[in-house]
Order: sequence, then C-alpha cells, then structure tokens
Amino acid sequence: MPVTYLPAYVAATAGVVVALDAAYALLKYATTGHAPRPYSALTDRYEAWRDAQLPRPEPVPPQELADRLRRLSAEVQAVTASSRPAKALHLRAALLAYDDGLLQACRELHVQPPEGTKSGMSSQQRFQTESALMASGLVW
Repeated sequence: MPVTYLPAYVAATAGVVVALDAAYALLKYATTGHAPRPYSALTDRYEAWRDAQLPRPEPVPPQELADRLRRLSAEVQAVTASSRPAKALHLRAALLAYDDGLLQACRELHVQPPEGTKSGMSSQQRFQTESALMASGLVW
C-alpha cells in the first residue's frame, strides 16, 4: 500500500493560508482600527466587551465645562484677530477644539445637539449648538 502525503499537504497548505489571513487581519486591525469584513463581527464583539470593562467616567461639573468653553472661545477670537503664519490652520484647530467642547457639554448636560452635528461643525450648526446649551442654562 503506497503512502500518500496529499491529504497532509492540503491540510498544511490550508492551515498556512488561514494563518496568514488571520495575521493580515490582526495587523490591519492593529494599525487602522478596522478589521477586514470577515472579522468585523468578531472585532465588534471584542470592542463592546472592552468598552463594558472600562469604568464610567466621572461627570464633569458644569462650571468646568463653562470654563473650558470660555477658554476655547477666547482662543478662537485670538486666532481670528491675529496675523500669524498659518492662520487658517490654527483657526481650524481652534474651531475643532471648540466644537468638541460644545459636544462634550451637550453630552454632560443631556442637551440634544442639532441633527447631524459632529466635530467640524458649520457656523450654523455651531450657533444652534451654542443656543441649545444656553437655553439649558449654561453660560460661558
């Protein structure tokens, strides 16, 4: 009876292919935070488990939120009034920080921001978000 190595060869080749695919998926997830499609359900479950393990952050007092918004607003005004190099870049960074501060204040104070509002707001969205926060009683 002749000994055939074909089944062992096929199994070993399949194992190597699966291992390389998993290594690629792990490397892509580690570098970009997005897993290839076959692994996305697994990474979603892992991220949900990981987030459940983290302690809930302490709520930020409204006075700290107002102080942060006051500081960021002053920074936006200072950059707008300045004539330094790369003014547009500095203004964009200051506005993004201000938008993030507004959204954090909305989350902490349970204020619903306008529909579709995210970091990088338009001036109209920013005005509506500021108005909603002021209507809730936050003054900065």
